[in-house]
Amino acid sequence: MKSKSERRPPIKIKVQLKLWVHSGGRCAFSGCNKYLLRDSLTLTETNYADIAHIVAYKPGGARGDDPMPMAKRNEIGNLMLACKKHHSMIDKKELERKYPKEKLIAYKREHEARIFRLTAIKPANKTSVITFKCKIGADIASVELEDIFPAIVPRYPVDEKGTEVNLTAIPGIDEKNYWEIGRRVIEDRINELFRTGVNGESVKHLSVFPFGPIPFLIFLGSCIGSKVPADVYQKHRDTGNWTWKKSGKPARYKILPHSTGKNNEKVILILSLSGQIPSADLPQDALRKFPVYEITLAGQRPHPMFLKTKRDLENFRHTYLSALRMIKQKNNPKEILLFPAVPISAAVICGMERIKADPAFRIYDFHKKQQRFVEATTVRSKDDSPRVLAAGS
Repeated sequence: MKSKSERRPPIKIKVQLKLWVHSGGRCAFSGCNKYLLRDSLTLTETNYADIAHIVAYKPGGARGDDPMPMAKRNEIGNLMLACKKHHSMIDKKELERKYPKEKLIAYKREHEARIFRLTAIKPANKTSVITFKCKIGADIASVELEDIFPAIVPRYPVDEKGTEVNLTAIPGIDEKNYWEIGRRVIEDRINELFRTGVNGESVKHLSVFPFGPIPFLIFLGSCIGSKVPADVYQKHRDTGNWTWKKSGKPARYKILPHSTGKNNEKVILILSLSGQIPSADLPQDALRKFPVYEITLAGQRPHPMFLKTKRDLENFRHTYLSALRMIKQKNNPKEILLFPAVPISAAVICGMERIKADPAFRIYDFHKKQQRFVEATTVRSKDDSPRVLAAGS
């Protein structure tokens, strides 16, 4: 049994409390940020935190040979809040060269400084989050809360659950009512959000994390419209997260008028951005009959990873609106036949940026089995509240 003099004195309660506040109840190990008062799987609330010493209290521990006076080793400057996994890791004597004192102090400072900045965010920065859950092949895709929080900073969600549009229970894409049922789920969910608000508060701002077939996302955008300010996010394939990049080669766009069909009742608008759309995949009779416009990338071939920054999405928004104005001025059609190969965020923008006087949109989707574009849905603006027409109407 250790003598009383050999035992490590307890960390003072006021020091523990101060450390918890500084760390925001989260693990300070770089890249972890795990919330330590709730199990992420079961959501059971209890204390899952450890208070780790940067310099071990005793000389035999990790970094314990540091000249730091013993009287300072239980003070807040030498302590960091950690999950059990990372506490165990940094406490291993054999790993002290990988995790020296200077590195752990840098982890602690960066984490606590970030918590301080985030907790200084004002109530006006609240946002209502919209996410999707849908089937991608045999798998179910959804957006994790851990990916949402860093993406929306300096905003923060009104609640942790957000508004989830769940399309996992609708029939398969080859079923007769697939598009109709999916539209109804989206419309009902968004209407409910605007009608009831979140936690008794009306919706003042939206953060949209879209997933799923492009026609559904265009329809989602039309349901949101311009009712409230909204930020739309894109999942990046290279990083796997939803945070807009701060820099990158800017995406530039161009509008190409391809033909001057004499029948202006309808106009074809092709969006060749995430991939090139061959004319062979389009309805040939419509190509011969109606004017054709295309929005594509300038200076690079269409590819799925071109959209990197928020400015890239804003530039697409401006180009898209310019194309709609051009079509309206030159042709003034009753309907636009839309053939999209676009990133998910751009699809939402296509639906949002519509006004009362715009023509109807008849949206097509590429059918993998048929290897061609088939009609999916039609959306018409009316006082910023879209009316959905049955496909083929």
